[in-house]
Amino acid sequence: MSDSPHHSGGYQQDDPEHVGGYEPSPPEPPDDPPRTTVEPLEETGEPADGPVAAERFRRTTPARRKPIPARRSGGYWRLAFGTVAYVMVVGGMADYVDPQTRALGHLAFWALIGLAMFVSVSRERRHGWEPAPRWPWPAGALGGAVAVEILVVAVGSPAVIVGSLILLGLALFVLLLFG
Repeated sequence: MSDSPHHSGGYQQDDPEHVGGYEPSPPEPPDDPPRTTVEPLEETGEPADGPVAAERFRRTTPARRKPIPARRSGGYWRLAFGTVAYVMVVGGMADYVDPQTRALGHLAFWALIGLAMFVSVSRERRHGWEPAPRWPWPAGALGGAVAVEILVVAVGSPAVIVGSLILLGLALFVLLLFG
């Protein structure tokens, strides 16, 4: 340690000396606080925790009440996707289940296709649209069942599983490419 009269650093002075005779002026007393221009709301009889803030932003004119017209779906892509998925699933499990179980799968698929056709026809009637062709529905139902049976007999269930995975991979690639 040194014996110098200098301090080691930092702010250690108790009474600061003002160099050059400059002393800051004493702080001015604060003025009156500014008055607010917002007037309080009238009492509406609602509790204090009610929707007071929302009342200030209520619409004064009603919104337009224009009905949004229903649009017809574009094509039979849901039917095609459902049929391909059915062929993948039932064709892939065909060697591992009984033929009766596969027949029940065909009947359930036909029932779902019939229900989808009924919903489509009822929407056409409800909205007054031109009737769409009806042949894609039975063609999808019968074509899916026939495709399953032909693929099982021709290539077997393991090949259908591999083909399904390849097809799903290609579809995922296309979706990621354009999606």
